[in-house]
Amino acid sequence: MFRRLIIISLSALAVCVQAAGQSRADAQALVMRGDSLHLNYRFEQALEAYFMVPAAALDPDNAARLEGKISRSQNALNMTEFCAKPHVVARQRFSRKDFFLFYPLKNQAWHPSPNPLDSIAGFPTYFPKGDSLVVYSAPDRSGSRSLYMTHNPDSAWRSPALLGENVLSTGSEVFPMLSADGKTLYFASDGLYGMGGYDLYSSAWDSENECWGEAVNLGFPFSSPSDDFLLVNTDDGKYTLFASNRDCSRDSVYIYVLEYGDELKREAVRDPELLRDLASLRPVEDPSRIDADSAVSEGIPGNDDTRLYMSKMASSRALRDSVYRREREVDLLREQLGRSREDATASITAAILEKEAELTPLREQLEQLNKDIRSIESAFLRSGVVEAGDMAEREVVGAALGYTFSKNSLGGRIKIRPPREESRPTFRVSPVGRFSQDNTLPAGLVYQIELFSQPRHASLDQIHGLSPVYERLGSNLRYTYLVGLFPSYNSALEQLNYIRKLGFPEARVAAFRDGRPLSVGAARKLEKR
Repeated sequence: MFRRLIIISLSALAVCVQAAGQSRADAQALVMRGDSLHLNYRFEQALEAYFMVPAAALDPDNAARLEGKISRSQNALNMTEFCAKPHVVARQRFSRKDFFLFYPLKNQAWHPSPNPLDSIAGFPTYFPKGDSLVVYSAPDRSGSRSLYMTHNPDSAWRSPALLGENVLSTGSEVFPMLSADGKTLYFASDGLYGMGGYDLYSSAWDSENECWGEAVNLGFPFSSPSDDFLLVNTDDGKYTLFASNRDCSRDSVYIYVLEYGDELKREAVRDPELLRDLASLRPVEDPSRIDADSAVSEGIPGNDDTRLYMSKMASSRALRDSVYRREREVDLLREQLGRSREDATASITAAILEKEAELTPLREQLEQLNKDIRSIESAFLRSGVVEAGDMAEREVVGAALGYTFSKNSLGGRIKIRPPREESRPTFRVSPVGRFSQDNTLPAGLVYQIELFSQPRHASLDQIHGLSPVYERLGSNLRYTYLVGLFPSYNSALEQLNYIRKLGFPEARVAAFRDGRPLSVGAARKLEKR
């Protein structure tokens, strides 16, 4: 009898485990379906799929990720109400590792990382020779990539400073570019209000408050569900260029060349097929509207070494195209998944996973081939066979299409080493947080990080291990909770993302003078006196 009860219990447990596993599989299939619908501009249907995911099948991390997916689809749906229709002059596909060298920017102005400004390899830094100000992307103290600025007004470089809360997120901000007059900042972010991946943003300089204004998403079709980055307006005011991996293999990007439009007309586009067509940014074949002044290289000298190099380049392009075709097959399957009936999702999901597994060895081959190419390029540069920038496909890119993309040379290592402010956090994180016994602030100007406010006293669970946490009762009879004591705005800003990632996404910097609150703008002006 006892043994029978054990067998029955084990059988019941097995049924529960199987049911839980099936529930997780169903949740995964629904999330994948939502992802496919989102990538295919079917944002309403993506939301429907996400809302069907059973909450009980998700752990807290996956539940948070699902919330992010729902948010991006809702954002995308909102942004389809304001779509621009720019005139596309040209587009050309480049390798992701050096596409930025084909922009009409200063030669030898891009510098590889790691460097004294950016300690992690991955994103290049744009810093033209002779400039006394540089805006760049680098990891902040929370690990996210954020935007910094350092300048050299009198032969001494200042400590790098974050650009401000309006262009800061818990995601990453990359590829910052200033307009010619220095009054507008363009950059990409995957953490601000957007529709997924990196979106494109602009921020205007607020001269009255001496800070960068609120980041504005440039909207469809500049931003898309794919990664969009590095927007540049040409100095002659004719063109806007930006890069995107939409419709590309993962190791390549398109550079799009658009006629510059300061005030493009915006209108609603709701049909997914029309959105897809708009986002494809196909050039209008009208040579009379193209003005390409960039020079074409004379070519690479012909010898055994350079012929080997060109052979490997041809193999790389062929393999890259092969990877692209297979990735396109996966994309088509995902699109099919987005349109399929519920009973067909399992087989399509399995086909997607199988195709993705086939891609792994091809990507590894391509990576090895690209390493060989980079090695040959380094040997060429060391021996002086060619100058940097005369390699690869510079002499042919875009020439047949009317708009020529001319490859610049990569600059050398950045040699400046600006000093860095050392600020010690005046708070700590422990298993159990605590509230400050004395909420009195020191005299003079001081900054804190505001966590949240509510109409009742907070509990220990709500402060997530932070201590000491200050409590203030406002004139609106709401309790506000703050942490840290910082002597400067920048020192508070350096800790803001760290605090946000502890579970306070709406945290912000607050300022006080002699214990009384004042606006951050006014505090920063006092700080600069």
